[in-house]
Amino acid sequence: MTNTPPVSTRSARTRQALIDAGRGLFATRPVDAVPIDDIVQAACVAKGSFYNHFNDKDELVRAITGQIRRDIETAIASANADITDPALRTVRGLCVYLGYAARHREQAVALLRIQGGHTSLNAPLNRGLVDDITSGRETGRFDLASVEVGVLMVMGLAQIALARITEALPGTDPSQLAQPLCAVLLRGFGLDHAEADTIAAQAAPLASTAVS
Repeated sequence: MTNTPPVSTRSARTRQALIDAGRGLFATRPVDAVPIDDIVQAACVAKGSFYNHFNDKDELVRAITGQIRRDIETAIASANADITDPALRTVRGLCVYLGYAARHREQAVALLRIQGGHTSLNAPLNRGLVDDITSGRETGRFDLASVEVGVLMVMGLAQIALARITEALPGTDPSQLAQPLCAVLLRGFGLDHAEADTIAAQAAPLASTAVS
């Protein structure tokens, strides 16, 4: 006799199948060009199952971006667990982000296509970055007009780097891009060139090794 998985387990698997299917399709086409029919077909579930988990496609998009960003934030938190210098923490976080993009191209391309509305300083997933920029300003480590300016500098650089990495040939070492970008970022934060270069060199290997 075959054991039937608990309803909650089946439900979780169906939800994840829809998320995986949507992520894969959004990595190949604009969100507006992906109908729900294609998503349920790729997930191998009935169309009614979609509406058991999501009210509409926008809610699925939020679930996908939330899952990807949580994975990245968890990896960054782990990498920075014993690091106290806000300058090093900031660029290590950027390197982990780029390393994730290099290893998980589908997730990275999907995030690039659909990411939006994540620049708020109050967004929970930006809490770590906001805290590091705040600490850097309060201790005089960073010479920035405001926390918001620093956060937007990191986000803007990360977004452009994400696009570049998704366009790179497979096997391209993301640390080669990460190191000079981190150095430029830290100089923009007010660190002198020598220290910025040293910290960037320390952080850059994380782009190649931090995320499996």
